[in-house]
Amino acid sequence: MLEDRGLPGLLVATNAFEDAAAHQARSLGFDPAVAWVPHPVQNRSPDELEALATMAMKSVLRHLTSDGGDAS
Repeated sequence: MLEDRGLPGLLVATNAFEDAAAHQARSLGFDPAVAWVPHPVQNRSPDELEALATMAMKSVLRHLTSDGGDAS
């Protein structure tokens, strides 16, 4: 894992996958930080995608610049 090398990381995914991500994390014994965005993303306009990315950046930056904790 990148964190083992001193590089922070996190998962960015749509909220439709929260349950699946939780199950996968448990099965792997890993508890990743996650920045959730609204689902779906595939039919959004460029402006809508930019707004989602801007919204998620607070969570992403909070995790990447902290010593851990919940980034969602």
